[in-house]
Amino acid sequence: MKKVLLPGSLFLIFFLPLRSFSQASVNELLIQKWKYTGIEEFSVVHPPDSMMKDDWLLFSTDGRYQSLTRGKSTSGTWKINEASKIISLTDAATKKTISYNLKGITPGELTLEYQTPDLVRTKYRYTTVKE
Repeated sequence: MKKVLLPGSLFLIFFLPLRSFSQASVNELLIQKWKYTGIEEFSVVHPPDSMMKDDWLLFSTDGRYQSLTRGKSTSGTWKINEASKIISLTDAATKKTISYNLKGITPGELTLEYQTPDLVRTKYRYTTVKE
């Protein structure tokens, strides 16, 4: 008797392992230092202004982060919800948590989106820091 694989079986065989791999690699891609390269608001991209040109964000393997934003250093903890692609940063000093949507990540670029309470969405763009 001949065995036939159904089209749905092929989907499970080929795509489920790829899904697991891509989720695991998000953490691997995040864990590095990122240099701020600008924002996008209302579909307009703006380069960093003079106060933000040296800003950066560092994700560590131990769940801690450090950042420099407008000349102010912050640090705390971070976590990612793999299913919803939401990264939460909790400031160590203030204990406040800010959540960002992970809009895109490659080995060289990171895009995070923040939505204000009045529904304005801002995309923060970063590139890999070469040290």
